[in-house]
Amino acid sequence: MNAKLSRYAIVILATISLSIFLPNLYWMVFDKPNRPPQIYYSPIIKDFLFTKTINGNTEYWDKQGNTYSRKDYEALLPFNYYYNLDKWGVLPDSIDDFPVSISSIRKNSQFTRIRSVYFHTPMIQLNPLFESQSDFVHLEMPAELFRIDNKIEFLDARTNSTVDSLSDIFNSALTDQGFQFPAKYIAGNPTTRKAFDEGYFVIDQANHVFHLKKVKGQPFCVKTDIPTDLNIRHITIKENPRREFYGLLITQSNEVYLITYNNYQLIRLPADGYDADTMDLLFFVDPIYRTIKYSNDHKKTCVVTDINYNTIDIFTAHWTPKSKWTRSKIAAALFPFQVERQNKNTDYILFNLHYNGWIALIGILIALGATIIIKKTVYKENLKENWFDLLIVALSGIYGALAVLLIQPEPWD
Repeated sequence: MNAKLSRYAIVILATISLSIFLPNLYWMVFDKPNRPPQIYYSPIIKDFLFTKTINGNTEYWDKQGNTYSRKDYEALLPFNYYYNLDKWGVLPDSIDDFPVSISSIRKNSQFTRIRSVYFHTPMIQLNPLFESQSDFVHLEMPAELFRIDNKIEFLDARTNSTVDSLSDIFNSALTDQGFQFPAKYIAGNPTTRKAFDEGYFVIDQANHVFHLKKVKGQPFCVKTDIPTDLNIRHITIKENPRREFYGLLITQSNEVYLITYNNYQLIRLPADGYDADTMDLLFFVDPIYRTIKYSNDHKKTCVVTDINYNTIDIFTAHWTPKSKWTRSKIAAALFPFQVERQNKNTDYILFNLHYNGWIALIGILIALGATIIIKKTVYKENLKENWFDLLIVALSGIYGALAVLLIQPEPWD
């Protein structure tokens, strides 16, 4: 009895392992990269342009179906390819009364990305607080890291001891502004690869948003007027010399806002249909337009606004999602379930079971029939004595069939 139990334990372990390995092997062989078209808005023709590479050949076209050479295509997007246009001597002198030059384009351009993985990733509880008005050109990584629990504490990263002098003055600054400990959320841009530092936006227990940074070694703390009923889910801070906005704010209802330098007032971006859990969002600023792009595995939406964030045009591209491919339907019939270990929308290691529904009965019946035939004709087994093998196959299909056929019962009898 113990020997049989040991065999079945190994069979079940092999079944689980195969449910991870076989689907991955299948898609390594049969997967086909699904690269959607890139979408841009041309300030020259005032319409959308598209580009896509298929089998090594790149195609360029507009919404009307007109095709372009690469040079003609790039000439229609001077804010994207200004270096090439300048080299060719065709960079416009002005566009819509905006004087065009390489320096003017660079000074009036900005890019921010929010990936779906940001919402499903481990949060680091220790943060560096940079000196925002250093006497030196480049930002320097501080020796201390801070956390905010029942109070704000600075820890020396080398000795793991608290730095009471910093902790006390910053704790007093937060308390004086009415901060209610502990912090619910801390958002910043903890890198020295930026022109300057704007510190952190911190949400307290009462959902008030505070702006916290270090200025000449002293705390700068402002309790902003950002509404407490927004149900903020995520804030991305990206310092930029334009100093129009600190970053982007995402709510639980997938609304997207800019946090402006104008007394922290919010500007809502037109992003209807955006889903933070499954979509990546790109926000572009150029001298004339603001562009919001968000996409998942079957569609991409591009919204273009003027500098006052009034919508000018919208385009959505659709394509067949992977779940609708013929290869996906074959996989669903072949594999009763799949164990998901990784997902592009999260940094966590997963162990999620995904069942493939009634179509999986096809694969189960084939696997069960093949197992019965092989056991009776090749292995000459008594199926009544090993009925549990058939139950495993009936529940797991091809995974269980391979496991019970490879791990035969005879050595365990």
